[in-house]
Parts: sequence; structure tokens; C-alpha cells
Amino acid sequence: MEHETRRSKGINSIEVGYRVLEAIQEGPGSVPLKTIAERASLSPSAAHNYLASFIRTGMVRPDGRGQYALGPSLAALGMTAVRQMDTYELVEGAALRLRAATDLGVAVLIWTEAGTVIIYNRPGSPEGPFELRNGLVSTAWTGGGNVFIAYLERELTTPVVERELGVSHDECTAVMNSIATNVRNAGYAICDLKQIPDYRAISAPVWNSDGTIAYALTLTAHKDAIDTSPTGPHVTHLVRAAAQLSHTLGAPQSVMRQAVE
Repeated sequence: MEHETRRSKGINSIEVGYRVLEAIQEGPGSVPLKTIAERASLSPSAAHNYLASFIRTGMVRPDGRGQYALGPSLAALGMTAVRQMDTYELVEGAALRLRAATDLGVAVLIWTEAGTVIIYNRPGSPEGPFELRNGLVSTAWTGGGNVFIAYLERELTTPVVERELGVSHDECTAVMNSIATNVRNAGYAICDLKQIPDYRAISAPVWNSDGTIAYALTLTAHKDAIDTSPTGPHVTHLVRAAAQLSHTLGAPQSVMRQAVE
């Protein structure tokens, strides 16, 4: 029993130390001790003790101004982890867990030069009469496409949406502005699927380690079966899954917070 108690305390210390590292990861740039302590829910003296150990191992470096940044040994560990990580496997796993939690259809979308593309999808339970297919889909009329409209540079998305809508540049800009505002205010997109009548999608952004959008993670179902309320189970599961996947991919916390305006 005594051995188990010591072991538990050791594990807890690692978890607390990881909170300190996450507090620094949030940035932006080097972070002062007071901010690190607040983010990690520690006293400044306790946070300083962890920092002292991390500095000795090269996992944290002081910048000479009383602030701290992640260090070279942590960067080396991170690069090794990235090389060993199968990103597609992580994304597929996140989508399958989301499907299991909601019983709805799931899809993962990326942005390409041609527009929005489904790279992975699984139907809900029970399966509906319509089947999503991998490949190029609408940007203006899909949840994932709306996420890309909100968070990608306009020079990438405008030509695609303009062709889809068949309207003037000014009209297209107005539509895209409205979509982007709604998505950024909520942190996710809700869209009726024009290509699948009476079906609706909720989609959330997944972020890369460099703060750019990597994927759109999407739930789809008949509009009577999907709960789009902000505090409902479907939105909650989706947003949590997208945030967890972003975290696994190394996305900065500051980027995920700024995604909701």
C-alpha cells in the first residue's frame, strides 16, 4: 500500500508538471512565472520548483527577462513524436469515437486547390437512405466547407464559392462574410446539406501545431435526429472531439481560443 501511495504521488507530480508545460505552450511567446502559475493552478513558488527541474533537463529555457519558453530537449521529443505519429490514424480514431458517442454520421474534410474534400466518412446508426461519399463536395453548402470559409484566407476560398453560387463577387463576399461571422461566433458551423435533402451537418475546426486549420470534423444526420443547440450532446461531443484532436496534433491553446470570437 505504501508503495502504491508513493507511486500515485509520482504520477500526480508528472501530471502537474505537464500542466506547467501546457501553460508555457499557450504563449504567446515567452510566459512570465505569474501567468504560468495561474494557468497551471499553482502557487508561484510551486510553479518555480517545477520550472527549475524543467530548466535543468532542457525542457524549459528562461529568456533572461523573468519569462520562460519551451526548451530544446522538449522540441527534440516533440519532433520524434511527430515522426512516429500516424496523423490519419489519429483523425480516423477521433471520428470513430465521435460516431460511437453520438450514433450520428461522421466525416473528416480537408481543403484542396479544388475546394472542400471528404477524406473519411462513416454513416450513422441506423443508416439513412442517403450515403456520403469521399471526394469533392460543396464549400458553401457543407458544414466543413463553412468552417474553411471562416478560417482560411479568402484568396483560397472565394474563387471556389463564387463558382458554386454563380453570383457576383460582391454578393459572394456578403454570403461568405455572413457564414464566417456565424461560425466564428459559435466556434463551429451548422449547415443544411443542399446535396442531401433534409440532412444537416455540424462541423468544427481541427488545428495544426502551426496554428493553421488542418481538418473539419463533422457530424451529419437527418435534421430531426441531430441536436444543434449549443449545449446539446451533439455539439458538445463534436467540439470536445475537435479540441482534443487539435491538442494531440500540437495546436496552441491560444489559437483554439481565438477561433471563437
